[in-house]
Formats: sequence, C-alpha cells, structure tokens
Amino acid sequence: MAEGKYHLLPVYALLTTSDLAREGIRNSGSFRFADHIYRNEPSGRYGVGRLLDRVLLKLRGARSMRSRFFHSRREILRVVREMAGVTTGQLTVLSVPCGIARDLYEVAETLHTTEPALYEHVRFIGIDLDGEALDLSRELTQDHPTFDFQCADALAAGSLPGRLDAIVSLGFGEFLSDGMLYDFYRRCHSSLNPSGRFITSAMSRDRISDYLARELAELYTHYRSADQLVELLKSAGFAKVQTTHDEVGLQTLAVAEKVP
Repeated sequence: MAEGKYHLLPVYALLTTSDLAREGIRNSGSFRFADHIYRNEPSGRYGVGRLLDRVLLKLRGARSMRSRFFHSRREILRVVREMAGVTTGQLTVLSVPCGIARDLYEVAETLHTTEPALYEHVRFIGIDLDGEALDLSRELTQDHPTFDFQCADALAAGSLPGRLDAIVSLGFGEFLSDGMLYDFYRRCHSSLNPSGRFITSAMSRDRISDYLARELAELYTHYRSADQLVELLKSAGFAKVQTTHDEVGLQTLAVAEKVP
C-alpha cells in the first residue's frame, strides 16, 4: 500500500492460502521454502490453497530449483562411489548451508540400503546458522549415526572443517554478491582434499518467478550465467569445472574439482 501497488493486494491474499507462497512471502528464501519445493508435495488452506500450491510447484522456477536437489543427490553419490575406489579411509561430505539436509539424508538412505559397506565409511556434516533447520535435520537423520550438524556462519573464517572429500552448497550464492561468493568459494577450495569436489549451482532469471519474488516476497536474487559461474569458481582456485543445464533451462549445475 505504501508503494501504491493496490493491484497486488488480492494477489497477496490469494497466494497466502498456499503454504509455499506464504512461506516465501513471510520468510523470504527460507529453508522451509526450499524444502517444500524439494519435497514437491502441495499443501495449503481452504482447498484453494492446495490447488494453488500445486500450480506454483509446476512453475519453471520451482521445477528448476528442484533440479538442483536431484543434481546434489546424484553428484554426492557419484563422488562417494568414485573415491571409494581409490581410498580405504573415511569419506567426508559437507553441506553448507544445509537447511533441512534432505539431499544428504537421501544419499545416506540409498547407501544404507544398497551399499552398506560403503555407507559405514561415509560421514555427513551439515552446517547452518539457523538452529531450527539443524534441529529438523537431526530429526530427519536420527536413524543414521553418521551425521553431524553444527551451528556456524558459512561466511565466517574458520567455520568450515578441513580435509573434506565433497562440499555441497545450493541456493546460497543467489543471495551473495560476486565478492562475497568469491570469498566463500575460496574457503571451500581450501577445505577440500586435493581430490575433493565442490557441487554447486547458479540460476538464470525466470520472468514470472522473479516478479513474484521481488513484488511479494521482497526477495532479490543474484542471477548468473554458466560462464559467470565458471569464472568465479576458477578464480577461486578450482582447476576444472564441469557444467550442465537442467531440463528447464534455468539452472547451471556445476561440479568443480580442486585438482584435475
């Protein structure tokens, strides 16, 4: 109302019946918002909210966000399996910031079911600044003693442990300037073993999703192309960067190697 955008008032009222939209509006970019998209289970109020939620989950922006979850899960499994063939020691995978660590959990579930011997040699660590996200992650992974969650600022010096085999960071760089993201990538590079890999992504602009995010959630995203993401990663010290695009065409999915 202060901005004179009265046409958005009925849109706002309608969207708040959707659990996804309401979370996005009230807690811009929250871990619950991302997890709702990853789970892909519509929910809302008064019946119409559930129907609207289903529509929102099918938007290009939501489907693209979900693709980075599949990317993380797929690449973690790939790294663990490949490195298990060249080392007999423990493998350590870090997610930062982890939010609700659903990707790590699903990897652990897969390994526990299909490759129990390998499962015993993998340790999962989640770092987040939000204590509620960590509590929910602990609840989700309570049947897996291989998990450790720590409350820390991902951007603070010394917050990342060393000698990691893989680091996953999704949906974080979109909220950071190039300078802040470069510093974060440098810390990730320093924390990896020589053969370690960094799994991340970047998002391109979708007109509808960006409009809803800016006008209703006051969420301002840093969009980056594949070339911009590769340039940042290589300037941070990564020797080899492989990128692909999701089927929607909005996400650049990247795996960076410390040593080629």
